[in-house]
Amino acid sequence: MTFRRSSLLAAVLTLAACSSPSVPPPDSAATAKAAAETAATREGALYDQMRQSGSWDIATSLGNEILATYPDTQTAARVQQTITETRTKSAAIADSHRLARLWTYTATAEDGGTQYAAAIATKQPLKIANARLRLVLRQHPKWGQSVYLLLDNATFDCKGGCAALAVGFDGAKPQHMKATIPPTGEPALFIDDDKGFIAKLEKAETVAIDVNIKGIGKFDAQFEVGGFDPARLPNKPK
Repeated sequence: MTFRRSSLLAAVLTLAACSSPSVPPPDSAATAKAAAETAATREGALYDQMRQSGSWDIATSLGNEILATYPDTQTAARVQQTITETRTKSAAIADSHRLARLWTYTATAEDGGTQYAAAIATKQPLKIANARLRLVLRQHPKWGQSVYLLLDNATFDCKGGCAALAVGFDGAKPQHMKATIPPTGEPALFIDDDKGFIAKLEKAETVAIDVNIKGIGKFDAQFEVGGFDPARLPNKPK
């Protein structure tokens, strides 16, 4: 009797097992894809927000991360359509900041007022130890506005003549601008037409000036002037 009951119970359990619906195992690939889409959507929203606010550097970082981490998502496909523009604008802003940092501005108390000056060094170094060539724009309360080249630890060679300098703006054909060595003999070479020079510099990205320097010879001085801020020289002649 006990045997028959056990057999009946086993048969019932077997029938129940056969009649219950089977539950498929979870699809790990689908789960991972859904998680990636969710994460990418979240970062994509932030990417859009940074673009709209003009934070192009942050937007570039987010866009690059989305493309690298979630390449097969819908968000990545959407980001791919705007990432070139985002990177270009980010690079332009970074270069603008770099150019601005090339300039040094000073405001110094002088008799009769304040002297303002803006200076930038040559793009390429001089082949003399510790030597440096700078372009200086100066506003002095007594002497007025001046533009000059200033040498540190080197000397201009005027045997071939320093009365005129070949000056080119943005790669255009150089023009000759009159220049003067001051009577004091200081290591400076003044460009006589300061107004004309500054007017062109304010619209230029680069300035090239040919000078002769003792120990070097002819030197094509290149200045990346695109980051100049005219507001830092407040006493511009009218």
